[in-house]
Amino acid sequence: MLVLYTEKMTFFTIVSAFFTPLIVAEFYSSREYELIFIDHFEKWGKGKLVALIVSVFFVVAHIIWDGNDIDSIISVLFAGIWLSLVLYSKPFGELFLGNAEIFKKAGLLEDAAFFIGWVGIIHQSITYFIYWYN
Repeated sequence: MLVLYTEKMTFFTIVSAFFTPLIVAEFYSSREYELIFIDHFEKWGKGKLVALIVSVFFVVAHIIWDGNDIDSIISVLFAGIWLSLVLYSKPFGELFLGNAEIFKKAGLLEDAAFFIGWVGIIHQSITYFIYWYN
C-alpha cells in the first residue's frame, strides 16, 4: 500500500513540477500583457506546437522510465521552464533579455527567447535519452 501511495505522489510531483512554470508564465502573461494562451501562437505557432509535443513526450518518458525516481523532478521542472520560454516568448523575452541591448535594438527579444527555449528543450531531451540508452 505504501508503494502505491509513493508512486502516486511521485507521479503528482512530476506532473506538478512540469506545469508549475507554465502556470506562473500564464499568470504573468495574462496580468502584465493581457494575453491569453492562444495569443502566443501568432508568431512561431508550428514551432511552439512541436515544442509542446516534444516536452510532453519528454515528461511521459520520465514517468514511464523514471517514475519512481524523485531526482527526475529537477529535469522535469527544467523541461517546464524551457517550454514556458518557447510558448511565452514575448513576455519572457522582455523579462529575461530586457537588458540585452543588441536584441532590444533589433526587436528580437521574442525570437531570442524562443530559440533559447528550443535549445534547452533539444539539449535536455537528447542528454536524457542518451543517458537512458546507456
